[in-house]
Amino acid sequence: MKLDPDVCRSLLFVPAGNERFLNSALRGTADVIQIDLEDAIAPDRKGEARDSARPAVEAIAAAGRVAAVRINVQDDLLEKDLNAVVCANLAALTVPKVESGPMLAAIDSIVTKLEADRGLPAGGIRLIAQIETAQGILSAREIALASPRLAAMGVGMEDLIADVGGTVAADALYFPSMQTLYAAREARVVPVGYLGSIAVYRDTDRFTEWVARAKSLGFEGGFCIHPNQVEILNDTLRPSVDEVSAAQALVDAAEARSAGGVGAFSYQGKMVDAPVIERARRTLRRHATFS
Repeated sequence: MKLDPDVCRSLLFVPAGNERFLNSALRGTADVIQIDLEDAIAPDRKGEARDSARPAVEAIAAAGRVAAVRINVQDDLLEKDLNAVVCANLAALTVPKVESGPMLAAIDSIVTKLEADRGLPAGGIRLIAQIETAQGILSAREIALASPRLAAMGVGMEDLIADVGGTVAADALYFPSMQTLYAAREARVVPVGYLGSIAVYRDTDRFTEWVARAKSLGFEGGFCIHPNQVEILNDTLRPSVDEVSAAQALVDAAEARSAGGVGAFSYQGKMVDAPVIERARRTLRRHATFS
């Protein structure tokens, strides 16, 4: 299956070569299953992991799911990874440690050549960018605009805080996350993120609070490593029954008034105009996507 940018609520990492974790992911409901060749794999196991990635992609696609692979970006590993995984059933490449627009554009160029050489549709393989350094955060805008393949982007919070110092918590993550969100929105790319640690999967209440806040800030998806996180991301980032009901009522009221030549109007004690109506319509569109 191809990656639909509107369906990027939960992006689950699965270590390459781990059949148990892959089978668990296939039983679950993650929107995107990302086979990980990077941080989850020890340096001396990279070749073995790479060999297992293509069969995993085929298994994910055979199950009717969206398959991505997180590659390594070091020069000695990048082209080996791309050569191994670019195929018809690969929906996306997750690119870690993106630091600049030219870096992402260079990867786009390699993928473009591989698609042409292998008879694949041009541009069919999308990119998901992880920004994990201070340099990358300060280049978020050029990264977001660097490639038409880019479908989603977000902060890799653990690596970022290791680079800049501090604690993997809301105070340290707010600026980089919002910088990335605004860059993504300008480029019409899905913003992925929450103000907490991807490593927290047992404390579901805490993780739910992070995702609910992320939703209120404008994020539409999140990276995750565990089925607990998948369910929270999917449920929290899907418009609730109450949100859908309120949005539909507001849109109905707006359409009735528009027929009478009214633009802005008072509704339930608040002034309603075009941006408010568009937010309601967006809620209804997302509801339709996940229904």
